[in-house]
Amino acid sequence: MPTSQDPVETTDGPDLTESIEEWSRLSSRSFVPLTCTTTSAASFRGGMLTRAAGKVSIAHLRFSPHVVERGPIVAGDAGTGRYKVGVQLDGRATVEQDGNRAHLGAGDMVLYDTSAPYRLEFPDTSRVLVLMFDHGALDLPPNAVSQLRAHRLGPEQPVHRMVGSFLSSLAENLQELTGMTGQRMGNTALDLLTTSLNRELDGQALVSSDEKERLRARVHDYIEAHLADPDLNPAMIAQAHYLSVRRLHQVFHDEGTTVSAWIRTRRLERCRRALEDPVSARMPVARLAARWGFTDGAHFSRIFRTAYGVTPSQVRSQASSG
Repeated sequence: MPTSQDPVETTDGPDLTESIEEWSRLSSRSFVPLTCTTTSAASFRGGMLTRAAGKVSIAHLRFSPHVVERGPIVAGDAGTGRYKVGVQLDGRATVEQDGNRAHLGAGDMVLYDTSAPYRLEFPDTSRVLVLMFDHGALDLPPNAVSQLRAHRLGPEQPVHRMVGSFLSSLAENLQELTGMTGQRMGNTALDLLTTSLNRELDGQALVSSDEKERLRARVHDYIEAHLADPDLNPAMIAQAHYLSVRRLHQVFHDEGTTVSAWIRTRRLERCRRALEDPVSARMPVARLAARWGFTDGAHFSRIFRTAYGVTPSQVRSQASSG
């Protein structure tokens, strides 16, 4: 039986329940400890089909009206440190977290965090896609993402509409997400969610009086666009944004990191994904690393192992055997 810390277990067909108590146990086992209640216990029905797709656990749910609550987090709770993104496919929902409240209809998306209490209310028979992944799997700083908890991402925004359309298609084809196909689709889903969330953060920054947030968004975009340049460094970034290097370092200090550490982490993540991709299976590790700005192959291997606990060759081997 999987724990809340494990990826969602792959099943041949959906798990079906005919009581709110069974649904509560299934939800807690598949996600994190949760409490589910309903005012129509006698007629409650629920079904859940799950897949593990790389770093993402994906679940397609159908259920009768009910309420889901994530209570106060207690010491030792293994379900913390993860984000969940819900895509409302049919029906309505209200999502509450940190004093924020999002009202969802079909086509809407929402992000919430398992590290804090939340409440979900489904007044209709609904169909929902839920993606769950570790904080570190999302290519955005946690303090920025926290601004989007229980914040509706609607299809009237073109980027959200395109991302939501892709995620909705996963719900209709969940059985196909196995092996390397599932892993690559999971990575694609994470990339698209990062794009959608970054677009929302950029939109908020444009209407915000906080210049620091706008600057942070521009700097992150610049770094992402120049990761492959081995000469990328704080001085280059600062010059491109008409900043002093000291001011640039302050931006990243507020995020709890440094410019160089952010660049290194983003490059390592790009290399890790390339190592897991069968398209790059024949490319020497040193050459792959050089594509993302690491000019010293031995240095790359050392910091990769420090970051992930395994060597680049082991990651490639694990991916090919999966």
